[in-house]
Amino acid sequence: MSPNKKSTLVLRVYLILSLLLALDCLLYYFKFISLRGYYSDVVLYWLWFVTSFVVIVMFWKKLMAKLLLTGIILTIVLSILPMMIPFYAWILSTTSLGLLIDKNLNENYRAQIVGYSVMAPPWLEVIKKHGLLEKRILKSTDYQLMNDDTNAKIRFAKDIIFRNETDSTLTLTLFYGGPNKTITLDKTTGNIIAIKPN
Repeated sequence: MSPNKKSTLVLRVYLILSLLLALDCLLYYFKFISLRGYYSDVVLYWLWFVTSFVVIVMFWKKLMAKLLLTGIILTIVLSILPMMIPFYAWILSTTSLGLLIDKNLNENYRAQIVGYSVMAPPWLEVIKKHGLLEKRILKSTDYQLMNDDTNAKIRFAKDIIFRNETDSTLTLTLFYGGPNKTITLDKTTGNIIAIKPN
């Protein structure tokens, strides 16, 4: 393959990855829809990030390559300046460091406990699978599940157990090994209907 064709191919792959990543971010931000599975988004991001440096090296003589490198470095530096909060969020959300539990509940649902902030405790997410895509239908924090047992916080859960499903509700148990929490949620709104310690 000639150097010209090789650089064109790399540039096309990079543009496709950039479009996929931008679309993935926009869909998640506005509709809570992402690629199926926790690691799909992580892999897409790191493919884009590594390919960015391949493009920078291959096209170093071009002004756009220098601007891309400057933009990446500035973004990382600016994320570190405000007490490193955005930097930690970037690291925790693009690696497995922010994932505490990832549980495939059944063929329709997946649940995960994640924490992408050093300022906020981890939270529970229930995700509905739709082929190659999935949609977050519930995000629940410790505050929403609060009861008198201070040890039964989301971050301390050892497992997430699927209990049952009706046309309008989904019931899960957060397993702690001691007193557990059974949560019933409305599938349409994502609101918690009932919480039972057991």
